[in-house]
Amino acid sequence: MIFVVIISAVLIVGGIAYIVHLFHRDQEIRSKGRDIRALVEDVRYISSNDGGSANIKYRLSWREDGVVKQVEGSDTISAFYSSKVQKGCEIDIKYLDDNHILFVFDK
Repeated sequence: MIFVVIISAVLIVGGIAYIVHLFHRDQEIRSKGRDIRALVEDVRYISSNDGGSANIKYRLSWREDGVVKQVEGSDTISAFYSSKVQKGCEIDIKYLDDNHILFVFDK
């Protein structure tokens, strides 16, 4: 019985800690990230769900100090905004580093 309580507590605390981590990461990108206008070079839709979101893999590029910077990653976006993330379109992002990118759809 004690084992079940310990496992349950670990799962609950771990889930809450992960959600807090995601909120903290987004806040850090919003506060410290640079505003960049990036070109969508490639986008692949991996999956979608009934809640109205789509999982995508993307490749973005932009010019910075005379050099073309490219980043690849994956993200979950609202299906409402999926038309803005198409190959050849330009999109606003907040860029902290290659692993911390946030799409900005509303200004």
